[in-house]
Amino acid sequence: MSFDRIITVSLPRALALGCVAVSLLWAGPARAASSADGSCQAVVVPVALTAGAYASQSVAGTLCQPLTWGPGPHAVDVLSSGATYNQSYWDWPQDPQLYSYVDKTLAAGRATFAYDRLGTGASSHPFSTDLTIPSDAYVLHQIITWLRGQGYTRIDSIGHSLGSIIAVQEAATYQDVTLLVPTGLLHTPDPGYANLATFLYPADLDPAFAGLGLDPGYLTTIPGTRYVLHSAATDPSVISYDEQHKDLVASTEFDTAVSTVDTLLPLNVSDSITVPVLLVVGEQDALLCVDRVPDCTDPAAVQASELPYYQSAPSLTVDMVPGAGHDLTAEPSADQTFATINQWIGTH
Repeated sequence: MSFDRIITVSLPRALALGCVAVSLLWAGPARAASSADGSCQAVVVPVALTAGAYASQSVAGTLCQPLTWGPGPHAVDVLSSGATYNQSYWDWPQDPQLYSYVDKTLAAGRATFAYDRLGTGASSHPFSTDLTIPSDAYVLHQIITWLRGQGYTRIDSIGHSLGSIIAVQEAATYQDVTLLVPTGLLHTPDPGYANLATFLYPADLDPAFAGLGLDPGYLTTIPGTRYVLHSAATDPSVISYDEQHKDLVASTEFDTAVSTVDTLLPLNVSDSITVPVLLVVGEQDALLCVDRVPDCTDPAAVQASELPYYQSAPSLTVDMVPGAGHDLTAEPSADQTFATINQWIGTH
């Protein structure tokens, strides 16, 4: 497909998110960033929903480059957010020195590309039934193809929750990333992701989205339930902000995510991953770790249970973050999570 309609706007780091926010369906406010971060571009990438189709949809993203590059080829972390989140998950505006994955990655000498999945943020909102894990993975593949065209030879695919499922599907299908880091995702013995369904309802019933003309297949979390995505240690102001700036997920997206993770071996798509994998999960993840066997406090046991799903990967590393909930970047331990990911990327 052609990317000749890509729009980029170069901005200082502190202003980039503000530009993206102008056309958002629903988004958080822009926030100031540290002067040492780097420079950013608000980007609109035209994409198709399926191979061979016209690129009728637009993905809004933010491409940031560090002031000082790390050693080796220029690398970019592609950041896929979870259900009911948009790109702001990776660049949380509250206390960015603690919570912003983007800021920390720029300081480490890598670029980032965080984007709004179709159906979220400033990206196109097609019919909800057009959104599935395979279509999301194809969109991510087009983004990665565009990034390679920008000169990035090393691409790290980093996902959170549903975004991790998309990243796994993309890497397994298209074999075009260097490293894969799914966070907030486990396969066995119970993926637990379906637990989130009890907290979802049609977005057109929610005060935040009423009157926007969304079809009934778009879902969001029931008011007052965002706490399930956090731990007991999470700052209450973070949970409050999260509640006020929640986003959407398509029911077909959610359903295909659950079925993708639930697929038994040897048919599970994870077994087609051929790059090193790092799994990062909070020990107190209420969606994945409640009543789990093996227990999430035993990284070795969790790794043993996950290893059969990544038999084609040259290596699998599992890190369970003590005390952390599902939303790892919004936890008091966000620095620890980033340090784990950054060190692992640096050694691979």
